[in-house]
Amino acid sequence: MKLLLLADGRSIHTIRFQKAMKSAGANVVLASLERGETVDILLKKKSVSNSLNYFFVNREIKNLVRKSNPDIVNPHFASGYGFSVAVSRVWNFKPTVLHCLGSDILISPRKSIAHKQRVIYALQRAKHIFADSKYLKTEIQNLYDKSNVSVIPWGVEQEILDTYDAEKNSKFENSRLVNILIPRPHQKVYNNTFIIGALANLLKEKNIKITFPGWGDDLEDFRKLVHDLHLEGKIEFYPFLERDEYINFLSKFDIYLSASLSDSSPASLIEAMGAGLIPVVANIPGVREWADHTSAVIYQPNNPVSLENKIRAIINNEIDMEPLLSANHKRVTEEALFENNINSTLKIMQDILKHGAK
Repeated sequence: MKLLLLADGRSIHTIRFQKAMKSAGANVVLASLERGETVDILLKKKSVSNSLNYFFVNREIKNLVRKSNPDIVNPHFASGYGFSVAVSRVWNFKPTVLHCLGSDILISPRKSIAHKQRVIYALQRAKHIFADSKYLKTEIQNLYDKSNVSVIPWGVEQEILDTYDAEKNSKFENSRLVNILIPRPHQKVYNNTFIIGALANLLKEKNIKITFPGWGDDLEDFRKLVHDLHLEGKIEFYPFLERDEYINFLSKFDIYLSASLSDSSPASLIEAMGAGLIPVVANIPGVREWADHTSAVIYQPNNPVSLENKIRAIINNEIDMEPLLSANHKRVTEEALFENNINSTLKIMQDILKHGAK
């Protein structure tokens, strides 16, 4: 099966999907407006505006589909490449299978009526849609109730599951450094500045360290806040890592922390659960399929006292973590192995080619 993948060439999700689909036997060609090491065809930008580029690129996509003759066109992100493919009208002669990633459904349609219409148009023109959670599926069908949606989480590699250590994070010794990972980039939706504000006192009192990505639109503002709070020695940044490096890097941490204001089922959360990190997440709808009071430590969104108290309870061993960590690892192993989920995705695409209709 020949697949034309239209997605952000910089994204780790794109790179993982592209590599895994190739390993599963698909012939994948990645076309993108964004430069990336695995991009096969760099599409031409005609504007400084991303929104306009997604519109203007439609003719190039149409020509590319006619020339390369893929079996399936697979845009990722409804309000971006999903819209581009819809405008190109290639769905008239090639099946379009759309991957929705979260913010394209949960955030973009709320920006304006025009944004909402872009997303709806993309959904209308897709023969089949993939979502990573039941919550996201519901939101997709609230926008367009005729959408044919399959729920398949991104999942984790076996190598992540193999890093699990049943005893490592069950109990903390008083003298041990507790390492906290926030793997979400510095963008408004991920709310990273809230975290250091909420945990500033705890960082100064306790033997803990927090590590953030070294990239994102708001990185410089974040660095300034770290400086202003005198937390340079307690906050670290990591560079973009190759996948095998990231898996090894992930295993060094004790706690996964997210303050995101909007999410579907975050791949980073499922990865952390598979690796045996203690998940600490804000109580928002999108994480609840994987993170509830039986599988994670939940705090109230944007409530600094709530977050600080939960982290204190963890490092003071006030919560029995062993059953939670063990159950998380078992569930991820059974439901979210990346290879299995890619095979499920590929089978649905093959069925579309075989049977044609929705």
